[in-house]
Amino acid sequence: MPRSEQLSAQIMVSEKNPFDLSMRDASGKYRLAFEEPMTFGQGATEETQNLMRTMMVAHLLGPKLPEKISTNFDFHFPELLGALYEYYGKKKPRILKLDEQINPEVRDQEMIQERYDQATSHSGGLDSAYRIAELLAQGKKPLAVHLKNLNAKGNYRESIASEEQCQKWKVPYLSVRLRNNSGSSGFDTMRTRDLLLALTVAVAAAPNQIKRVLIEGGMGTDPSQYHFSEQIDVWVWFNKLLKDTGMDVEVVGIDPGDIETIGEIIGLEKKLGISILPMVQNCFSASFQLPNNRRKWEIETPSIAKQSSEHWCGSCLKCRRMTLGRIYYGDPRFKNISKREIAYFVQDTYRWMKLYPHNADLLSESFLSHLAALGNRSAIGGLRLRKKTPR
Repeated sequence: MPRSEQLSAQIMVSEKNPFDLSMRDASGKYRLAFEEPMTFGQGATEETQNLMRTMMVAHLLGPKLPEKISTNFDFHFPELLGALYEYYGKKKPRILKLDEQINPEVRDQEMIQERYDQATSHSGGLDSAYRIAELLAQGKKPLAVHLKNLNAKGNYRESIASEEQCQKWKVPYLSVRLRNNSGSSGFDTMRTRDLLLALTVAVAAAPNQIKRVLIEGGMGTDPSQYHFSEQIDVWVWFNKLLKDTGMDVEVVGIDPGDIETIGEIIGLEKKLGISILPMVQNCFSASFQLPNNRRKWEIETPSIAKQSSEHWCGSCLKCRRMTLGRIYYGDPRFKNISKREIAYFVQDTYRWMKLYPHNADLLSESFLSHLAALGNRSAIGGLRLRKKTPR
């Protein structure tokens, strides 16, 4: 039976870890747990710790939204589930108690550590690197919080890259390890993912008395285009909910654009005198695919390949995004790239778009307009480029 058709679920908290939840329904067993640091939750109020558990429940329930939920612990903030269900046209769920109940441990609410004004979610990718660089340019030092295993793949490489970046840039770094067998993946994970991420950063950094949590922006208002955790009105409401729990913090989405972000970082590299772009970890390709995917670029565009990090395949959307932005905004590392190589990149990207039409939903207006503008620098290297994007 499809998960969306399941009508009930049992969710249980571990006696040993108040942030270890398991769920059982007719389709199987699922689990979501914060395993490291073992002090996760300290510094946050009891109410905020309760909200964190509710957010974890929401992430477990997100893919299917069952009608009835039974828990072995007191359930707080049912309004969060009510808002989630309502957004997707569902009635708020019935929340029942199992016979055997557990009182989850309340972790030390008074824990205080070194103070930082703000914390930023840090995946090691382009957008999170931009957030750190922009703060450094303002003379501020944020706490970078990396949530390991939030996504279905790429977690190891992101973890290594994010820590290496912070070491290089002398930015305080905190890694939070999540055991994620929630079943929440693909586009549907965005029903709750960004709320889970933001609250995790807020709770992990609670001992540091932060006032702001920075995450990736790009939120909107159209329910047909944006999931619950991408909805502007939801974030306004959620920030108020945070304050109601006693957490004096605001979550802020930072959205410099898509290809524009690369231009911003090129400027910040010059201003700060540090290397940023080569350390970015965004590639979609699996490790075993990387060498073969790079080989084409090493043959056809050797200068571009030489000035592109070894952990970039060059062919996936993320890597094409990076190359496009670096060419368009004049990355100094590309100063000797020939017009012929630029022409090949543009034409190959149009071929790639036609060959893989399923990527169309992932191509932003920024990507398409920058690609068209680069192509319209007519007859680059003697090769006339296409002036229109494919339908």
